[in-house]
Amino acid sequence: MPTYPLIADQVPGYTDSEKWAGRTLAIAGRGGDYQDAQEEVLFDPFALATGASIQIKIADTPRLREQVDQGSVSWDVLTLPMEDVLTLARENYLEPIDYALVDKSPLYEDVALQYGVGAAYFSTVIVYPPASTNAPLSWGDFWDVPPLVEGEDPDPTVLRALRHTPVGNLEFALLADGAVTTELYPIDVERAFAGLDRIRQHVAVWYEDGKQPIELVIGGEVGMASGWNVRPWQLGLDDEIRLQWYGGMLSADAWVVPRGAPNRDVAMDFINYATRAIPQANFGLLVPFGPVNSAAFELIPQDRALILPSSPLNKAVQFVQNWNWWADNLEALTVRFDDWLLTSPEDAGTPGASG
Repeated sequence: MPTYPLIADQVPGYTDSEKWAGRTLAIAGRGGDYQDAQEEVLFDPFALATGASIQIKIADTPRLREQVDQGSVSWDVLTLPMEDVLTLARENYLEPIDYALVDKSPLYEDVALQYGVGAAYFSTVIVYPPASTNAPLSWGDFWDVPPLVEGEDPDPTVLRALRHTPVGNLEFALLADGAVTTELYPIDVERAFAGLDRIRQHVAVWYEDGKQPIELVIGGEVGMASGWNVRPWQLGLDDEIRLQWYGGMLSADAWVVPRGAPNRDVAMDFINYATRAIPQANFGLLVPFGPVNSAAFELIPQDRALILPSSPLNKAVQFVQNWNWWADNLEALTVRFDDWLLTSPEDAGTPGASG
């Protein structure tokens, strides 16, 4: 994957290098290459532009709850999965986002929530090998498999791998059954499970480790899998994997502020800074996560935009995970999904296994 020079221009509105002098902002992130990129294009430039000191921690949701419950909050802002925001907000663990300080006008509407603001998008898409003679164009192709023959080892090209979760899988089953992306929610649960029944015998692995579907496809153990768009890059395997964006599920990470954060004002200003076009573009130039600010794509070369999940072309053919619907239904559907995996009839010779 080629490298791109970062944009060195100042972020409009952030020209007072003494604005937060003497103040410290504790940011809890998720570590790894993701946080390394955040440090380079968000944390360090914000400190330089405002005079704030930055302390970096590792985000931990149970620890967040513990800090708030004990009335001793030491973190000011965290990166968490967007799907966790509504639950935490309902349980009164988060400060509402101050949209008088955070300008949401250039942000995609689906990531500007009352208690969280998108940090970056990622997608669950179909991953398959470059040499495939049957490259998928949709989840319908993913589901289009011949019956397995009892007593015969199946051709690996007809086997599949899906994540061990109802999230995404129910939507993909509906898309394979002819549903359109704009009409997925509320999910028709019975129709979705009926769709999963049709692919069940061909799923060789219900994976829990995000790198596993990439390894299964590259190893020739399955013909296709669902997978996160960022994983091939993180594994250094971009050239050995192809992505089908059509019908992909856009998810996101979010910035949140714990209830009782000691530096709430600095935290809100940081969230505003981190979601401006230049920092968002720079993050997308470093790592293949998608900007949440639509104006960022005016600053990103077209060839780079093609591999980012929220670019206009890619976002148009995907759907955004419905955070509200899943917050209401995740617990019950996870129980049902796990029970379905355990109790679905297993025909002789089927390769399906949970893992």
